[in-house]
Formats: sequence, structure tokens, C-alpha cells
Amino acid sequence: MRSELAKTAEAVKKAKQNKKNTKFKQSVELVINVTGVDLTKPQNRFSEVIELPNDLGRKRRKILVIASGNLALEASKTPGVARVIQKEELEALVGRKKEAKKIASEYDFVLVEPALVGLAARVLGAALGARGKTPIPIPPGSDIQKLVKRYENSVVATLRKSPQVACIVGVEEDPDEKIAENLETVLNRVVEKLEKKRRNIASVYVKTTMGKPVKVEF
Repeated sequence: MRSELAKTAEAVKKAKQNKKNTKFKQSVELVINVTGVDLTKPQNRFSEVIELPNDLGRKRRKILVIASGNLALEASKTPGVARVIQKEELEALVGRKKEAKKIASEYDFVLVEPALVGLAARVLGAALGARGKTPIPIPPGSDIQKLVKRYENSVVATLRKSPQVACIVGVEEDPDEKIAENLETVLNRVVEKLEKKRRNIASVYVKTTMGKPVKVEF
């Protein structure tokens, strides 16, 4: 294992040791503190979908598919799709803000057939936007199973109002090295988005859901 990854894995190990005992299995979370970035400028803000190299297991993302016809049928048979909403059901949700908020909260990613993107944005756009989410068009001719699998194991790294990016990178039962690889994947993508790259990174921490943060040295 290369030295940088070994350091990251060691921080993950310490974070697990720092966890509080709970009745539930905890997630492992990454926190990146950013410096020297003017977030009043739109070009400095971002929300990046990042596919992780290692499976999130029981913390796989919940996927909603909005589609019609054969695509809806195929999606309904695809492992990882938590729910399929067809056109008629979507139309029935117009103006029902409470239902829209519930859907936006329940699902991590919303994949939409291109023909229904406009309607989906009308029905769910505001509720999703308030949670940093957006309807994702399904590219024509896509393999829905591969697409779902990709998003099932993706996280969103967001830099908006506060100079901090935080997201899940694993679960406590995962091997330290696998979590470390996920962590570095997210960190590297965030660094790519910053104007001064690593110089814009103030600090990086890893923690369990209820545990104390451990600084990651890099």
C-alpha cells in the first residue's frame, strides 16, 4: 500500500476506535474544510456526484426512477431501484408540495426519462433543489442496470454556503483500506474543483457517525 493511502487507512482505523458504542451500525464520514474560496461567487460553488471505487454495502444510495413504458418496466425489475414513478402518477403529484418534499427527502438520486424531465422538474424541482439534489436525465440508450449500479454507489460532494464538504465514504464494518480508497477518491475530486487545488484545503477529518473526528494527514 502506498504511503499516502496507508496514512489515510490509519486515520480511518483511529476513527473507528474513537467511535461511541451505539445500538446501530455507524457510517464513516469524510469532512473537508476549505479555505481561501469566495463562496459568494457562483463559479466557486459546486455539487459533484462521485462514484466510489468500493461498494457502500448497506449504505447504498436509494434510487428513484421516473419513466414510462418499457423503461419503467425495465426499471421496476432492476436491483437497486427503490421505486418507479410513471407519468400518470407524476402528473397526479402536481401541486402536492408535501408529497414532493417527502419524495425528495426519501431518495438520494432521481433518474428521469428525458421526455419527463420537464414535468419532473415542475413537480419535484423545488423540493429537490432545497436538498441539494436535482433530477438526473437518463441518457438515451442507457443500460439502466449499469446506470443504477453507478448511482447506487455514488455520493454527492457539495460546496455552497459554508466552506466545508462532508459525505459518507463507508460503513464501520468495511476494511480500513477500502474506506481509505473511497475517501481519497472524494478528496481528489474536490481538490480538482478548487482554484488553488490542495492549497485550498485547510484540513481533512474522518469520523464515525457518533465518534470523534480524526485528522487525515496528507
